[in-house]
Amino acid sequence: MKLISSNHAATFGQTDATASSLADALLLAKLGHDLRAMYTEVVDQPVPRELDTLIDQLGVVIRDGRETR
Repeated sequence: MKLISSNHAATFGQTDATASSLADALLLAKLGHDLRAMYTEVVDQPVPRELDTLIDQLGVVIRDGRETR
């Protein structure tokens, strides 16, 4: 996780609620960034062979089910 440096001057004159909201917004932005990076790594990997086989088998079952209707 990337560290976000604190800036005490930015919080001068803010109420606790405002400072808390700002901290929450920064934290949520960082979490979003980290989740996007993690999911990008996962999506870029090839589909495991077993999962690919299972998807093919499910496709056959679904097609067979539609043909019998």
